[in-house]
Amino acid sequence: MMSAALRALLLTATLTACGQGSNDATTAKGSPTAASGDFDGDLNALGTEPFWAIKIRADDLTFSRPGVEDAKSPNPGPAVENDRATWTVANGPAPFKLTLTKGNCSDGMSDRHYPLSAVLVFEGKTMYGCAATPAAIAAQPAP
Repeated sequence: MMSAALRALLLTATLTACGQGSNDATTAKGSPTAASGDFDGDLNALGTEPFWAIKIRADDLTFSRPGVEDAKSPNPGPAVENDRATWTVANGPAPFKLTLTKGNCSDGMSDRHYPLSAVLVFEGKTMYGCAATPAAIAAQPAP
């Protein structure tokens, strides 16, 4: 007959091997993981004063500003940590860093509400905005 301590040790080892133990919040390298579901698929980020928009698609990112030709870059994929995802475009016509964070956001100029807040760093400036899926944005009142 197995002792209670041995049963507990075997159960812990089994759950850990199945990815359900106490280490399931980190990867094998020890870096944090997150449910990236909020950052999967198409997303649109936008900001006001100054106006800017970034369309996140599977293959590319499109950065738009008034009076400037859109800049399209390959999508490097986000670095996801907890409730935040960051896309860094280091090369190309408009290098930038975009960070989306889970949390209610208002663009300050309309009655629209978004599930993600956005921070864009471009040309040494930090700009703020919001983000959501294109469908969620289209379902809300026009600005």
